[in-house]
Amino acid sequence: MPEGGTVTTLPLRDGVPLRMFLLPHEDARARLLLLNGRADFLEKWARLFAELHAAGFALAAFDWRGQGGSGRLVPGDAGHIDSFDTWLADLDEVASFVDEALPGTAPWLMLGHSMGGHLLMRWLAARQASARLPGLSPWGAILTAPFVDFAIPSPLRQLLLGLARWEAAHGKGAAFAPGQGPWGPHREAPARMAILTSDRAQFEDEGRWIAAEPRLATGGVTWGWLAAAAESLDKLRSTSFAALDIPVLMLLAGRERLVSNPAALGLARRLPRVEVELLKDAAHEILREADPMRAEALSRIERFAATALP
Repeated sequence: MPEGGTVTTLPLRDGVPLRMFLLPHEDARARLLLLNGRADFLEKWARLFAELHAAGFALAAFDWRGQGGSGRLVPGDAGHIDSFDTWLADLDEVASFVDEALPGTAPWLMLGHSMGGHLLMRWLAARQASARLPGLSPWGAILTAPFVDFAIPSPLRQLLLGLARWEAAHGKGAAFAPGQGPWGPHREAPARMAILTSDRAQFEDEGRWIAAEPRLATGGVTWGWLAAAAESLDKLRSTSFAALDIPVLMLLAGRERLVSNPAALGLARRLPRVEVELLKDAAHEILREADPMRAEALSRIERFAATALP
């Protein structure tokens, strides 16, 4: 992890410990809160933290409830949540905490990857509709490969999510969904790498961290996670962003196979101030890709910051 950073714990309202990372900057151009994706953990993004810090950003990040080094909701390493609204409430607390933990006058940006991008857009929408605005107030938002829908055919999607709702309603929410299971060797297979990144070193780095710290591993999703995702996707689709008055940068992966680019473009058409850029050779984890693609994405983020910030 980058020198000068601190890993700490934020006790949430219900006592669940949330694992946080803070990296101050003596002369920050901005403070940036990073929301990572499903099954991610802080160390997986250590190189990105260092690169963003070198570019002039003070940083805050965390492991979502139920994954990484934060408090788990079910025994074992299953990826589980009761509702994405729980994560949004957690983000309210994070936003208040980091605004004080990284003091200064530098403006805030927020960056959401995949599931983190989904939650960021829902959080911003709820914030714009509220008269009460605790915590940080972002000047801009960056989305990388945002989860706006699954990249699966519509009939299969409807069947899977309908079944997930049924299973969760009948007491099986904490059970793994079909084809899912604990972290294991299959998570380090070439087929998974092809979905995430073309950079073998970046891909294998995740497995090295988990071998050293097995508690960081998060396996496949539960029926409950899928049911919660279905509910949250419905809410995102029905949300109006007409009053969202901050600029948004959306970076999409040209080799995307995990989330739906067409759905992301549909979201972009509903945003008042948005720039969309397709990195045609990148896979899902754009900011953990091979050096040329990652450098292109970082350069684009820096240009966005230069125009979005006061």
